[in-house]
Amino acid sequence: MGRKTYTFFMAACVLFGAAALSVSGQSRVSSFSLQDQNDQKVEVNFPSDRPVVFVFGDRDGAKQIDGWATPIYKKFDGKIYMFGVASLGGVPSYARGIVRRLIKRQTQFPVLLDWGGKIAKTYGYEKDKAMVLVVAKNGTILTTKFGPANESEVNSVIVELEKQLS
Repeated sequence: MGRKTYTFFMAACVLFGAAALSVSGQSRVSSFSLQDQNDQKVEVNFPSDRPVVFVFGDRDGAKQIDGWATPIYKKFDGKIYMFGVASLGGVPSYARGIVRRLIKRQTQFPVLLDWGGKIAKTYGYEKDKAMVLVVAKNGTILTTKFGPANESEVNSVIVELEKQLS
């Protein structure tokens, strides 16, 4: 293999490897902060004193969130931190106020507003699907689930959280 071909091959491997990493997400969650629908800055820091569950959704994915969030919240209320994250990368800046008010009317819980979609992309969010990200106290991602909830998948999240709390 010639030097140019080898260099091109290695560059392609690096590029495709980086693309695969961004699609599959990360192994750890870094600390970050976002504003919620009430315009309050919410900081998420690791290490944490409790396991953390993030439930991501965009406009269509939000329809699948309740099937995940309700049973997890009922089972672990006060024992874990749970954050809703709205992936809003496609919302133009002039429409942000309207979207913020809609989210405010639709939920009583804080929802972190990821306007650029950067946080969602970092952890492999897939458009039009709910995504549940379970994170250990030290920031290690334990499991990621996509799409509508079903009993088996919700139970697997519950078992993972119970292990972290025991």
